[in-house]
Amino acid sequence: MYSWVSSTFIILSLLLFWRLNAQVKETHQIIKEWVQTKQLISKENANWETEKIILTDLDDSLTKEISELENKLELFEKENIGATQQRADLSDRKEKTEITSLLFYDKMKKVETEINKISGFIPSPLKTRLSPFFEKINTQKGKNYSLRDRLDAAVSILQSIHLFNREVHLERQEFSLDEGKSREFRVLYFGLSVAYFVNESESVAGWGQPSEKGWIWTRKDGIAKEISSGVAILENRALPRFLKLPIPIPVSTER
Repeated sequence: MYSWVSSTFIILSLLLFWRLNAQVKETHQIIKEWVQTKQLISKENANWETEKIILTDLDDSLTKEISELENKLELFEKENIGATQQRADLSDRKEKTEITSLLFYDKMKKVETEINKISGFIPSPLKTRLSPFFEKINTQKGKNYSLRDRLDAAVSILQSIHLFNREVHLERQEFSLDEGKSREFRVLYFGLSVAYFVNESESVAGWGQPSEKGWIWTRKDGIAKEISSGVAILENRALPRFLKLPIPIPVSTER
């Protein structure tokens, strides 16, 4: 009886020890796995923190870049709108300028036509000096010049005519009279109204009058001395005085 009880106790003790040992091992394994899990979680957390920092920096960079791109896009749209408006304004100005240029061209043609009509009234010496300007307003040659150049030429011609008409001028000029022989004369121009001519020897003299076809010269040798006196006055070789010169009847002009 005692032997059976002892055996039973031993068996129960062994079973209990085995069970406790199994529980200890199981607990140890659980603790080991838990530690590994915590370590893994800790490692993952560390990795996540690192990745989080990287992702945060990347997000900040992308956000900044997106903001810059949006600002540039907005600026581009504004500039594009401004450029479109500017193109429209320039197109409108161009159209108005073209219309104005056409009107100016028509007016310029009328002015040039009128100047050419009165060119016969301009004394030859003055016309020679103005020849570069007449070339610019000439219908054929004027095509090579801009409207501004032609306007400047027209203004120069009209201004020169105006100034010439206000004063008395002494010119050396060569022309022929009724006999057809060309001579050189000293010519006193009283503006554009009348002129008096005399040669060096005071043997030939007369007066001139303007017309559309040019100046018409009339011989009157009897006034040679008086004209020579006028020449001497203008050349400061004689004191100023009144001249006794005939005033011819104006040449009739039909326009």
